[in-house]
Amino acid sequence: MQYSVTFRHMEPSDNLKDYSHDKLLRLEKYLDAVIDAEVTMTVDKFRHRAEVLITSDGLKIKAEEETEDMYSAIDAVVDKLEKQIKRHREKLKDHKAGAGKRSLRADAAGAAPSKEEDDDHLPIDRRQTVTPPKMTVEEAGAELATGQSPQVIFINRENSRVSILHQIQGGQLELVTIEA
Repeated sequence: MQYSVTFRHMEPSDNLKDYSHDKLLRLEKYLDAVIDAEVTMTVDKFRHRAEVLITSDGLKIKAEEETEDMYSAIDAVVDKLEKQIKRHREKLKDHKAGAGKRSLRADAAGAAPSKEEDDDHLPIDRRQTVTPPKMTVEEAGAELATGQSPQVIFINRENSRVSILHQIQGGQLELVTIEA
């Protein structure tokens, strides 16, 4: 972490400098790239202001906090930064989740993925409702051969059961039939 501290209208303090550095170190776990932190501590009468600008891999985050004590101002500004970084990471995570291939056969079924609240015990990022088309195993194999999806979910015309056809190691096909 590259780190610089500026004191305005107050005497420089190694204790404050070390304290702010230690607090900012906890932000490194949220950012992958090298962090450049610029800290400005200002005192105006009884108001103690801490301002921090963090730059990391093109991301710039700024926060400031004003209290009656410089140590509490540093704590509050680091909490604000932590919230902003977490929010930014969630936006990236949500953006990347929708960019990949859709699981199941949502393309053919016409269903779109939907974001719902997480269950109590499982952190589910996406949910889909799929209406599988009716087809034979041969038709499912032909659709799997197009390479649009790693698996095909369908209702087997021969036994009217939901089935999944997918390719396993060695290029072999596996047919999974679901019984209710």
